[in-house]
Amino acid sequence: MRYLIFGLLLTSLMTACRIGEPSRKDEGVITYKVLYPEEVQKRGFAAFLPTKMISTFKGKDYKVSIKGDLSLYQLDYISKFNGDSTTTLFRIFDKRMYHDHDKGEYLFLFERVDETRLEFIEGQTKTIAGIECKKAIVHFSNPDLRNIIVYYTESINICRPKENSPFDDIPGALMEFELNFRGLELRCIAEDVQIKKINSKSFIVPDNYTQSNHGEIDELVSSLIQ
Repeated sequence: MRYLIFGLLLTSLMTACRIGEPSRKDEGVITYKVLYPEEVQKRGFAAFLPTKMISTFKGKDYKVSIKGDLSLYQLDYISKFNGDSTTTLFRIFDKRMYHDHDKGEYLFLFERVDETRLEFIEGQTKTIAGIECKKAIVHFSNPDLRNIIVYYTESINICRPKENSPFDDIPGALMEFELNFRGLELRCIAEDVQIKKINSKSFIVPDNYTQSNHGEIDELVSSLIQ
């Protein structure tokens, strides 16, 4: 369970980037709801699990924010200029900290995925948040891992670097996807999409955050949801 928040952080915006298409939507906000199996919702730690995931994007910059209903904490991941600069921010109560990632550094507690094969399903679509989405299936080389069903749209363009995830080659924004993270199955579904102008200040670390390291943030997040 200690890895769940960071797993969500990684998978929330697994998209590809296409440049030079001015008609595409490349600025706005996508809000996802995070759903858990019934047996997970009954556990004591369920109140601390993230229930919302918000993706803010503008050109080659994007930010992912996740938080739970109690608003005890908020975790943000900022990528600027298509991965040239990446930062993780974490707030718990009044404590605010951030960590600038070294170039090529993986996100906290990120585990490499097994080799995958992406299958695009022609003719099968689903309307999510008012947008018609295409279907794809992620096949794992490991037979013990269940295939992941994905719905995505190419009408929204979010630029991001590849993070060695099962969704790296999806040619658009994820709108619905499944995730089995350390035995916990969950589903993320886009519930609201707003294509609008985004202030570039949204991708800047606030002045009231102090610099930290991944170890300190890891420890705090782990103690929060264990």
